Amino acid sequence: MSNIEIDKNTIVVAAIEGYSSKHNLPTRAVFNLFKKNKIIDYLRSQYEVLHTQSLDESVLFAEDVLARRT
Repeated sequence: MSNIEIDKNTIVVAAIEGYSSKHNLPTRAVFNLFKKNKIIDYLRSQYEVLHTQSLDESVLFAEDVLARRT
C-alpha cells in the first residue's frame, strides 16, 4: 500500500471517528451513513486538498456534504 493510500485511509478514519465523537453516534453508524452518502469516496477524491489541512477538516467536509443532501 502506498503512502498516499495510507494517508487517504487516515483521513477517512479521522472523519468517521471525529464525526462519531462530535455527534455522539457509534462509529459503525457513522461508517454506514458515510458509505450510504458516498462520503468516503468524496473524502478520498479530495485527498490533494485535505492532506494539507488538519484532520478536523475532514469532519467539517463530511458535515458540509451531508448538510447539502438534506
